[in-house]
Amino acid sequence: MNPIPPELYIGNQLRNDVLIFEIKDPELTLYHDSKEEPYTGFIRTYYMDIYNIEARFKDGKIRRIRYWHPNRQLAMDADFVSGSGQAWTSTGALSVSWNKEEMFYLNPSTQKIRRIITDSLTSYFDLAGELEYYTKRLDSTYMQYYPNGTPRFMFPVNGNGSVKRWHPNGQIQVVGNYKDGEETGLWIEYDSTGAEVERRLWE
Repeated sequence: MNPIPPELYIGNQLRNDVLIFEIKDPELTLYHDSKEEPYTGFIRTYYMDIYNIEARFKDGKIRRIRYWHPNRQLAMDADFVSGSGQAWTSTGALSVSWNKEEMFYLNPSTQKIRRIITDSLTSYFDLAGELEYYTKRLDSTYMQYYPNGTPRFMFPVNGNGSVKRWHPNGQIQVVGNYKDGEETGLWIEYDSTGAEVERRLWE
């Protein structure tokens, strides 16, 4: 029962411009200092004498985290039992919603979906909420597609390897290579009919 620094247990990051708290290791158990038994209850942190974060525990396991913006608008409510949650802007607009399978980014002003993220797929939407393109994460490459499934862009996960871009009609647009995330070697660009437009040699 050695003490664990809070930063090793809980983290946070900005998602769609709102702060999301995440549990780094859900297997850790919180023990009551004096009773030396798994803690059941809540822990609160305070800002300007008003609590701004509340975490609820049962048998030492975290069950729920909520936090509030300084104006007391609820900012996040995460249920770690169901794996679901939501986060809002300081004006109360829903910005992020998630479950165990998917995370949804919303446009706070229109409440239309901007992005949907899963383990292997990210879908991007325009301002009207229509699908613009989607990206699949493979072992060594990202493959990006137009809404109709036509390839749009291929690039290496680790910044080393071949790169391709396609026109919407399926014709190849650009071929080249990356090395350490930078253009290298010969790059060739084509127009939508397949005619070569430009060659460029990168050192």
